[in-house]
Amino acid sequence: MKAITNEQIIALFPSKALRDYLIKSNWQFDDRDREILYRYLVLNEEPTYEHDYVTIPFPFRSGDLVYVIGEEDRIGVFCSCKDDKDFFELDARTKEFSDWTDTGSTRVEFLEPDGKFCHEHPYAYNLEYASFQDVPIKTVQTIKDNSYKYALEIASELIHGTNSSIECLQMYCKDFAEKNTKNHKLFWRRK
Repeated sequence: MKAITNEQIIALFPSKALRDYLIKSNWQFDDRDREILYRYLVLNEEPTYEHDYVTIPFPFRSGDLVYVIGEEDRIGVFCSCKDDKDFFELDARTKEFSDWTDTGSTRVEFLEPDGKFCHEHPYAYNLEYASFQDVPIKTVQTIKDNSYKYALEIASELIHGTNSSIECLQMYCKDFAEKNTKNHKLFWRRK
């Protein structure tokens, strides 16, 4: 295989947020990691379980709103690490027993139509930051008109330790579930 540069490998990741973070942090994959990533991202060869672990640091931090590329209307709250130090401590613990890149280090909580949160472990290189569309000024809307949005924003605030309450989160989750039961459709949007 022809030698591939660090910049070429970074350019292959689907997530713009991840690409920007790796470039900004001047992250350097070694030759072995670039070969493994090239085989996976370009040749679609699944890395082996043993001896192919690659550390891929990501910009997402606990409380960030994210979505999986291709599922833009389904926003979740990232719940894995609070900062770079936390990420690298987790990475050091998982290297010995994880797959080629540890999806366990990327936990995202999604609000399901029944008003309950369910976590998933998507690859970080398939995540992007999410935000909600602002309501036009001339549109009169109460907070309960978009309980999905407010439930996720409150969950994010709770993880960040800011001024929200579990009671408010429960109220919006319940309202979201009732609307879905009544109308048999989902009410989420993304910016």
